[in-house]
Amino acid sequence: METAQAHLLVNIHEEITKGTFTDLQIICKDGTTTGNRIVLAAMSSYFRVMFSSDMAESQTGVLNLPTVSLSVLQAIIKMCLCGINLVNETNCVEVLDAAEMMQLDHIKDICDIFLKDSLVLTGDNCLNWWRLSKLYNLHDLSNRSLSCLADEFADFVETENVVQLSKEELMEIISKEEMKCTEDIILKGAMKWIEHNNPDQDDVKLIFENVRLDIFDSQILIDQVVFSDIVSKNKSVQEMIQKELHSHRQVTARTRVSPKIPEVFVLLYNKTSLLSCFTSDDKWEDVPPAPVDPGEWYSAAGLDDKIYITGGLNKKKCTLIYNTARKVWTVGPDLTHDHSGHCMVTANSKVYSIGGAYSSKIEVLNESETYWQVVRDLGLTRYNSFPFTVGENILVIGGNTSSGGSDVIQCFNTTTLTVSQLNIKLPCSSDSLRGCVHLPDVYLLDTEGHVMHLQVTNTGGEIKIQVKSTAEWKSFRYCFGITHRDGSLLCFTKDGISKFNLAEGIQEQSTFPKSPRSDVVYDMCTVSCGKTS
Repeated sequence: METAQAHLLVNIHEEITKGTFTDLQIICKDGTTTGNRIVLAAMSSYFRVMFSSDMAESQTGVLNLPTVSLSVLQAIIKMCLCGINLVNETNCVEVLDAAEMMQLDHIKDICDIFLKDSLVLTGDNCLNWWRLSKLYNLHDLSNRSLSCLADEFADFVETENVVQLSKEELMEIISKEEMKCTEDIILKGAMKWIEHNNPDQDDVKLIFENVRLDIFDSQILIDQVVFSDIVSKNKSVQEMIQKELHSHRQVTARTRVSPKIPEVFVLLYNKTSLLSCFTSDDKWEDVPPAPVDPGEWYSAAGLDDKIYITGGLNKKKCTLIYNTARKVWTVGPDLTHDHSGHCMVTANSKVYSIGGAYSSKIEVLNESETYWQVVRDLGLTRYNSFPFTVGENILVIGGNTSSGGSDVIQCFNTTTLTVSQLNIKLPCSSDSLRGCVHLPDVYLLDTEGHVMHLQVTNTGGEIKIQVKSTAEWKSFRYCFGITHRDGSLLCFTKDGISKFNLAEGIQEQSTFPKSPRSDVVYDMCTVSCGKTS
């Protein structure tokens, strides 16, 4: 039945394209075509009201669409009738604008999914996308764009775009808690906006109330703010600043995001019991069982407040998603290829599943979490390797290949989708490698007990790796995970937590509590400030 209905709609579209059975002339901004009232009315309530009322279009049979191009109109009609997705980088915004006007929510959804999957937000385009996403009520994209704008605010302040913000836009940005730049940068942008837009005194006071003067550099406050024209003209702002200065606190400028000891999700295996959380206050909390048993040698990566688990010996294509905030599991789409003993990592807000014992493919999960897509092949099978992200690049290092332990460093560029091999190699070949990353520092531990400290930088797209030190610890064999805390490596195994002092190169006595579970440890994800990595 569905096939017959689809065939009927395709036939209707063919007749419209031929210009037969038409009773309507449609004038677009760049051309003219014909159409059928009943088809357009069936597509959208916008046209239904138009053709069933006393509006001019109903009387004259002429439909004027001065803001819609002919190609966009034809694409929308074909998508509605034939179920074909014709949204692309060139027409997406125009299709979105037309769909908003025509009240075609399902076409807007198609555009939204396209942008989630393909749009790369940068400091140069995030303001424009923030405005567009608010205009079209695309909430996820709006949040992403605002977050990008907050992250890039230090550079944004140096452009003229900052003075072009509306008062509401400025307030929404500077009131955001997750600002990465220091507070003096935020106030610099606010004062630049005030000087250009000359708001009333109440608005100036409101702006200053949304700046965290309590974490402002005291000396900069005196040198650059106290005697400015903006402050001298506003008594309320003067009082606010004097109150902070009289608190006698010597504050060095810092960001609003306070560093926290990360919480660690340890990858354990006992049927569907896959995770335990080692909290920032050194307590163990178990995670509810997963709905599927993936088997041993699954892998995991964290993004925002979710942990993504893929593969395993029992279910080599499965995807499980654990929401750390709501503490619930969901089952995601299957991988395209079998993966076990593979590695996972996030880059540019996307989740990647890489290689393993059964496949050398690199797969990425689309942002609507509806399918995995193969984007590249590593060119060799490697398992128990360690991945980490440097800018737009994913480095895959160590692990086991067909020829044994590896010291090779491969680089996958998520923008160009190319795989290359770096000239530098690891100081040790490793059958199994685990690590933790606090760029530029990368700390590694392998099955032979080699502790490696690398410094990794990315300058102008050129990745440089320097081996800072190597040391000998003890072998934890294949099943372990590590994290970095206060100058030490913490190694998690089924027997407990071991501690290695990096500066002295020796094992220290561990006073951490042992996990109530004695299951095998495969790796871990860290969680900080509600976000995993």
